[in-house]
Amino acid sequence: MNTLLPVIPDADDASLPLPLIVAQKWHFPLAHVQTDDGYFYAVQDWIRGLTGDSDVRKLLAKLKTQLSTSSRQLPYIATNGKTYQVDFTDDKGLYLIAQYLRSTKARPLLAAIKTYLSESGAFVDLVRREPESVLTSGAIDPDDVIDAAIEAYRRQGKDERWISARLTGKIKRMQFTAALKTAVAEVLTKPHYALATDEVYKGLWGRTAAILKDEIGVPPKASLRDYQPTLALSYQALAEEVSAQTLGDKRELTWDEARQVVRVVADLIGAQAETTARFLGTDLATGKPLLGAG
Repeated sequence: MNTLLPVIPDADDASLPLPLIVAQKWHFPLAHVQTDDGYFYAVQDWIRGLTGDSDVRKLLAKLKTQLSTSSRQLPYIATNGKTYQVDFTDDKGLYLIAQYLRSTKARPLLAAIKTYLSESGAFVDLVRREPESVLTSGAIDPDDVIDAAIEAYRRQGKDERWISARLTGKIKRMQFTAALKTAVAEVLTKPHYALATDEVYKGLWGRTAAILKDEIGVPPKASLRDYQPTLALSYQALAEEVSAQTLGDKRELTWDEARQVVRVVADLIGAQAETTARFLGTDLATGKPLLGAG
């Protein structure tokens, strides 16, 4: 990993990540590091660039308590030559911060930058990728979040039925993860939720998320559900809703017990999905024709 000085990108290159284009366009330094997980940017540089404030410590502290962003501590070489560990975040974190910050007379650049980000589709894409973070942050009104998500999917050429299924699925997903968190005695982490999701997929489709991504050709780090057909989204939402209801008021379950609940529900609904698939001659999980169908 290379530690970079907070410099302004030199090239007027449209292939640059959007945050670097913004930093270049408004002439402020934005330290950045390219990692295996993509670009990460110095939060303090972004806030200084957007607000014009030289001392952003109080604002940084406030943001940490009110916004949930994906951040990590990385080395930052200051202009005095000393190296400090400071917060870096990805582009989604930067856009969330920009939405949260208020435009005032003392921040003349902020309104223009927010307009530029909005017109570029950055805020709309943020809502599509991280609806829970945007909603809980208070950066955007909930109705605006829904409208932005719908517009983002329309830009991708998705029809209204698919969009409805996708948004419904997001709500059911939140209910599902909340039910797991409440029911299981131990503290659940991201891998736990991924394993629970695989129980849903294996029960419905007989395959894991990784296998389905490979079959559909989903780009690395993209969401499988953004590439699945409407019926797949509908059955997955149903399985997660019924799982959430079945977990219900349960408390103090072991992780294995909770996974078993999810799998039993997914197997039950999977039998219905298999019947529908045979009737339509289509692999519902991928939208591809079943072998021997037709």
